[in-house]
Amino acid sequence: MDDVERDRTAIADAIEKSRNCIVLTGLRLGGSDEGDISHQRGEWVRKGGLENLLTRPAEFWEYYEPVANVIAKREPHPAHFALAEMQRAGHVQSLITQAVDRLHARAGSEDVIEVHGNVISLRCDRCGERYGLGELPGLRSAAEDGVPRCTTDGCGFPLRPAGTLWGEPLIANAVERAWQLAGEADLFVVLDSELRTVPISLLPSVPLTRETPLVIVGEVPTQYDRYAEVVIREPAAGVVVDVAQILAARAEDEPAT
Repeated sequence: MDDVERDRTAIADAIEKSRNCIVLTGLRLGGSDEGDISHQRGEWVRKGGLENLLTRPAEFWEYYEPVANVIAKREPHPAHFALAEMQRAGHVQSLITQAVDRLHARAGSEDVIEVHGNVISLRCDRCGERYGLGELPGLRSAAEDGVPRCTTDGCGFPLRPAGTLWGEPLIANAVERAWQLAGEADLFVVLDSELRTVPISLLPSVPLTRETPLVIVGEVPTQYDRYAEVVIREPAAGVVVDVAQILAARAEDEPAT
């Protein structure tokens, strides 16, 4: 057994022994966070942040709409489906994700905690109405200033993206749920998260204080690597698929009861 096979087998062994495996995925499963435009510091911060929405809303929406459409066109890949299959098989209980593209849910995963929300819906902070990204062009064209507004009778409040923007805190109830799950885990797996942004960067410390095993897979080193039982320094997508296949093969080999 070579090192590649040994590492994947070690992860499969840990997951198989676990009864409450919690998985955290970064902005882009299968690559580093730097590959995601919503994580870049330059143009996204200036044009796609909260300050621009509040002070220059027309400019914000001019920038945000095409970026959101690019993200919304992404399709789930085999790693998303592999995680969903492991969840259906009872190997993974819940997913926490920094992704904003809803690909985990589209692949069939349940109980997905989106700490950043998503970019494919809009909301009205006055009346709570929700809108899909596909409605944005019509809402913008209906406004003289290009700023989408709520169409609920008597409202007309400017809309905003449902997800977290640069310059504002993450979604409070999602973060609270993420911390709860981390505290209950008997195995915590990190996939392609660079663990650089508070409070999610602190999440692995919760299971570690309870001596819960930690697994980290990703190209970029993290501050928790020294504490992890298994560290694989490569994009997580292929690793996830391989581990899912190992677990599925073991299930097929189990004698019928």
